[in-house]
Amino acid sequence: MIRIIGRKGFQSELAVEKTVEDAMRELGLKEQGFVCVRNGSPVTRFDMLKPSDDITFLEIFSGG
Repeated sequence: MIRIIGRKGFQSELAVEKTVEDAMRELGLKEQGFVCVRNGSPVTRFDMLKPSDDITFLEIFSGG
């Protein structure tokens, strides 16, 4: 399961194993705007995601 939490809420399934970077590209997410959490732990863009993983992309917000 893939969830995107931020301004653009979204939920989807991951059909095949792929890197975080590939998943973000397919979802139209900018790498510098999101943190990927797999099964409760942050991962890098090079880590592999499996269809059985619980995946959340958290949008990064900043302000003053």
